[in-house]
Amino acid sequence: MNTITIIRNDFNELLVGLHNLFFYWRHSIKLRLAIVLADMKQKAYNKRYFVVLLDIPGKEKLVSINNNEFDNLKRKKWLPKNMSFLELEEKSFYQTALTLNNTTTREQRKSAKEKYLKYAKKHLR
Repeated sequence: MNTITIIRNDFNELLVGLHNLFFYWRHSIKLRLAIVLADMKQKAYNKRYFVVLLDIPGKEKLVSINNNEFDNLKRKKWLPKNMSFLELEEKSFYQTALTLNNTTTREQRKSAKEKYLKYAKKHLR
């Protein structure tokens, strides 16, 4: 191979690496903002919130919802109609504490980030 093809291949590898870096960076920021919003809502209303990915027509969006919003989203058909609250707990990326006295740990946030980035890598390309 000549030097031009070697340089071109190296440049393409660099572009792919930068693309992956920005992809993970963008999605980790989105999740971090959704987690902060869920924590703020939990402190304000003292309800349990879940960070889930909604399939709104035309786009997918991370939102923080509680039990009442869960029912409304099922009526709007943005969540499956037969989805139970236990399934919501399993499929959510992050859950706030049950009450203000309980706090979430850094490990729970880290596991939520890893879970979401695995999902994003697989489905959101």
